[in-house]
Amino acid sequence: MRQATNLEFVSDDQKFGVRIEYKEVLKILKICGSAGNTEVGGIVIGLYNTTYNCALVKVVTNAPSDSLRGSTWFHRGIWGLQERLNRLWYGRQYFYLGEWHFHPNHSAHASSTDIEQMREIAISEQYNCPEPILLICGGNPNAYWELNAYVFPRNRMWVKLREVVEVPPKRAIIPHQQT
Repeated sequence: MRQATNLEFVSDDQKFGVRIEYKEVLKILKICGSAGNTEVGGIVIGLYNTTYNCALVKVVTNAPSDSLRGSTWFHRGIWGLQERLNRLWYGRQYFYLGEWHFHPNHSAHASSTDIEQMREIAISEQYNCPEPILLICGGNPNAYWELNAYVFPRNRMWVKLREVVEVPPKRAIIPHQQT
């Protein structure tokens, strides 16, 4: 079983990154675990770091009540999202960063439908998000699961980000000194 911790993803050229807080990873796993064998999802909200090359995911939402879903598809609804985005913008300066959803018992790889929807979001004036991110959780959140991150720059090829795995520091070996 994979440990839930803060997750960080980055592009090979370091131009794009995504950092997801531990509590939001747990929230995704809880939502996915409750979904059973149906897809579920929502939006991701947050801000960018000071150099604007890393999206900092501070909030993931559950599926709005007007969402539709099946075992191999999900259509995110909109009910209540604008009000929540407005509260987070005026309260914390957080804004819409992109989408997330669950592929139950399957890989976390983006499907052709996922890619097309994200390209549409990237060019949409209504979304006003020229580089939306997509997080996909795949597998079984109660056993083996994976989370993949993608970015969809407007008018450019989408990018699958690789997970940054922190290696614990080596312990310094201090020789025993004799007195």
